Amino acid sequence: MSFLSLIWLIFLPLVIAGVIMLPVFPNHQVRVRRFAKWFAGFHFAYALLFLAFFDTSLYGMSFEKELTFFGMSWLKSLGISAKFAVDGISLLMVVLTTFVVLITLFMSKIHIRSKHKLYYAMVFLLECAILGIFCSKDMFMFFVFWELSLIPVYFLVSQWGNSEARRAAMKFTLASFVCNMFLFFGMLILYYYNFAVSNVLTANIESLNMDEKIYPLWFQVTVFVNFLIGFVIRVPFAGFHNWYPDIQNKAAAPVNILLSGMLLNTGVYGIIRFNMQVFPEIFKLFAPVLMIWSVVNIVYCGALSIVQPEVKKMVAYANVATMGFVMMGLASLNSTGFNGAVFMALAATIVYCALFVVISCVQFRTKTTYITALGGLGQVMPKCMYLSLIVCFASVGVPFLVMFAPKMMVITGALFSNLEQQLMVKLVAFIGLLAIAVSAGYIMYFFYKVFCSVLLEQWKKLKDLSPQEASVLSALCLVIIYLGVCPMSIVQIYQSVSSIILDVLQV
Repeated sequence: MSFLSLIWLIFLPLVIAGVIMLPVFPNHQVRVRRFAKWFAGFHFAYALLFLAFFDTSLYGMSFEKELTFFGMSWLKSLGISAKFAVDGISLLMVVLTTFVVLITLFMSKIHIRSKHKLYYAMVFLLECAILGIFCSKDMFMFFVFWELSLIPVYFLVSQWGNSEARRAAMKFTLASFVCNMFLFFGMLILYYYNFAVSNVLTANIESLNMDEKIYPLWFQVTVFVNFLIGFVIRVPFAGFHNWYPDIQNKAAAPVNILLSGMLLNTGVYGIIRFNMQVFPEIFKLFAPVLMIWSVVNIVYCGALSIVQPEVKKMVAYANVATMGFVMMGLASLNSTGFNGAVFMALAATIVYCALFVVISCVQFRTKTTYITALGGLGQVMPKCMYLSLIVCFASVGVPFLVMFAPKMMVITGALFSNLEQQLMVKLVAFIGLLAIAVSAGYIMYFFYKVFCSVLLEQWKKLKDLSPQEASVLSALCLVIIYLGVCPMSIVQIYQSVSSIILDVLQV
């Protein structure tokens, strides 16, 4: 397995981005696009090899590699290194990230009409940053990639979005920068306080577990809150969510797919890796608050989704509402809820990427995303309608599709949670169950208005999906069906990580 190197997996997209931007690289739309798709396909296949050779019974991290500089660690005297490794959760997110990039590039052909070299270079730069986030073992290396991801997101939204995209991109960048300062401040005080207590300079995430007997409660709460603020903006949760529907509404269609498939999972991963593993006692203390926050997120963002006049915003708010189930599962503090939460994060990525692919196909043909301007498209786009029906059923949580198992696991985990506030927990689980039924309303309303209502005169000559679009949507539907029929094939990959985290939490 020496050919499997996380260094190559993470930094190869960065190298390709640099190659594309070279002056000698031909500035030809077709050549750039084909080269980018060829590499994305190769990179996805390479990521799948890591999954194929991953030992699910291994208790800890796998494929560990260190990036050295002339044989020396990065900032060795400060205990900071460029070490990378993956466990079951991070590996699944890595594979999913490479898959989302491949899907995005296939959908970019019909939407990206200018600055092709810059566009594909920014996509690969973002992929490098996201993979670095999922694979970093060092806290400060994690933060370097976390900050790096802001740069390509800004350019991808502002350069290829609509007339208001620059404002939305700047809004996201500034809001993220402010929250990242909380995150960085939390990392610094954790780093220096750990040195003061142990007399060892280290930024290794696995070495930073907080012992409540050594670290005072006020210190743990302060650092925990700083980390939480830094991560919830990416999830995003109610109160920190405004940037996401805004940026999705303004960005180009392929960028919608990229953002929904990559950014949100980084926030979930950060909460699991830091807030749960480094601060187990404080996470248990905050679990009731997070449980309430999760149901507020589900209800509030679900309600906002219903009243949106544009399909992009409707789907974006529905995506945010779904992430509330992720937090509900994490806050339940048991294996069923935790496994459901991780599965939900992965399932939401696939389903909402598929929904944005549908919107991309519709928007390309109609040049609008307003629900009232659409209608009856199923009569002229039957392939799109039938594939979209599978995706919408999956989003609702129909059995044997990808969202059913994680939603049931999260609700079951909440119902059987051992939190002291049992009445509150049961109420939260009941509201979550009702929210699943309500979500069926706005998702199927989206499907009805776009495909099943009266066909408007101006849409009678629209063409159905091209072979490329049909292939992309069919691939996503196959994944949705496979993971719905065989959910344990995913859960068993990160089962050992679940055991480690629950051991750390001592629940």
